[in-house]
Amino acid sequence: MRKSKTVLAPLKKNVLRSGERMVRVDPEGKEAESHFHPQIACESATLAEVEIITGRTHQIRVHGNHIDHPLAGDERYGDPDFNQQMGKLGLKRLFLHAQQLNFPHPNDGTTVRLEAPLPDALTRVLTQLQEQESCRHF
Repeated sequence: MRKSKTVLAPLKKNVLRSGERMVRVDPEGKEAESHFHPQIACESATLAEVEIITGRTHQIRVHGNHIDHPLAGDERYGDPDFNQQMGKLGLKRLFLHAQQLNFPHPNDGTTVRLEAPLPDALTRVLTQLQEQESCRHF
């Protein structure tokens, strides 16, 4: 992903025979909107900040896969070959992190903002990737 991208794709929940929930893009699904903003683009992967407008179940994961940018380490919606490649860089989990959350305070309506830096384990994977590939920062 080399530039920002807005995804407007309705999402529908499905329950498999095993009881596991899967979500897919479906015209009969609920409205879902995500904005993907690349931060670092390497040859095989892009670190993106994603703003979700609607907050549907698995929205970032399904929308990322829908635009051919599956999340690293995503065993449910991702790409097994890509996951294996990222595993060689030390990724042992889904590469998804809530950097910032904003919501209205229930008493006075002021905006509460919570921030958390990228965990060390994910930072190490990103560093390994940048050492091995040509990357562009935005």
